[in-house]
Amino acid sequence: MRDGGHLYAEVLLQDSIPARAMLESGIAFPLIDSALVWSHPDLFRLEKLDSAVRFRMAVGANYAARYKLAPGLSVSGSRSLCDTYVVDMGGRKGDLLWPLNRFTTDSAATPGIFGLDIARGRLELLAEEELPGEGGGWTAWDMTRDERSGMYCLQSSLAFVNDRGRRVAEPAELVVDLGNAMLLALFAYKPEVKKFVSRSRIQELEGRTSAGKRLPVIRPAEVIFMDAYTFRGQPVLLLENRMRLPGHGFLGIRFFERFRVIFDFRRSRLRIAEPLSAADTRAAGPDCSRTVPGSPDATRFLCVKSR
Repeated sequence: MRDGGHLYAEVLLQDSIPARAMLESGIAFPLIDSALVWSHPDLFRLEKLDSAVRFRMAVGANYAARYKLAPGLSVSGSRSLCDTYVVDMGGRKGDLLWPLNRFTTDSAATPGIFGLDIARGRLELLAEEELPGEGGGWTAWDMTRDERSGMYCLQSSLAFVNDRGRRVAEPAELVVDLGNAMLLALFAYKPEVKKFVSRSRIQELEGRTSAGKRLPVIRPAEVIFMDAYTFRGQPVLLLENRMRLPGHGFLGIRFFERFRVIFDFRRSRLRIAEPLSAADTRAAGPDCSRTVPGSPDATRFLCVKSR
């Protein structure tokens, strides 16, 4: 697994506060650390909740909020379209869990467009006119938006091949989840998912979370998405705790790190292209290691890194 697994960006909150944000797209609301909010009371308008709102992560920490911020939180040129909840993050996940699908990248009151190139460490906030045209190495895939959670599901086919060459495949709706450090986590509590895993005849192994909780996994010889993208020897998590989530599982960072991707949340499209060649990378301009803070390049894109 990549070191730390998750992706972080150094951002500017409310146009003035440097902060570290963990990229997300598999949670329903942004979460901001209470210590940061209380240390800048003049920049945040807090609203006390009648009762605590609790957030249970699929794997890892749970949070409780007693205050929230109204829509409009500014994060490095993007703006939240929903409430942001104030929680004690205890320094575990930076200062902000930043679900990109809940932010706009311009003045429109609709989710924005983000380009991500993990190999180059770049997250770009894109305008509609900057979207690539047909062809050019990009392939577009449809997503659907879940109205309750604001999450987006990739309309996919999913296939497993076991170590004896047996292949099983089914249509699948996978939540695009930049907070999932793995390739794939399936909602094994859903009957159709449990049946699919059983049909694959792949041995279930027992893993553990950092807190010691049981976390079953399987390791297919191959995992194939959309009959187009094959991954070999990657563990697949089986989530057994029931959650009110759309789709059949989370599609995580290990999928997206192989490509250049554009999350067009405005049109519910995911665009995928192969990584740039060395020559194309040089022609595309400076990467994050050579970007001067405050320069025009620094306002066009953010640097992301794993932790």
